[in-house]
Amino acid sequence: DQAAVGRAVLSGLARRPSLIAAVLAEADGRTISSGRLEFHPGTDFASLWGGGTVAAWRGRGVFRSLVAYRAALARERGFRYLQVDATPDSRPILQRLGFVEIATTTAYQIPGAPE
Repeated sequence: DQAAVGRAVLSGLARRPSLIAAVLAEADGRTISSGRLEFHPGTDFASLWGGGTVAAWRGRGVFRSLVAYRAALARERGFRYLQVDATPDSRPILQRLGFVEIATTTAYQIPGAPE
């Protein structure tokens, strides 16, 4: 549910704005791409989440620019690694930006949680 994700991100921004950066790209006053960056103090990791671009704007480097911008924000704060759950569409973009896969994650369902 995208609306629920949006509410959760806004709530996190309101509670702890220093731990989340929400970024967007606009054209003609409309949002064409967005994503967020979460900072994990006390670790070497920040994480990229929710990146996406309006279909008409794909292939023009907008998503790539937002990834590079968020990576720069993380680097400026001293983070060494970015955790990204890359889709097949975003993986090549990350690789062209020089990102190197060093590990993968496996998701587990909590026993008794709704499916």
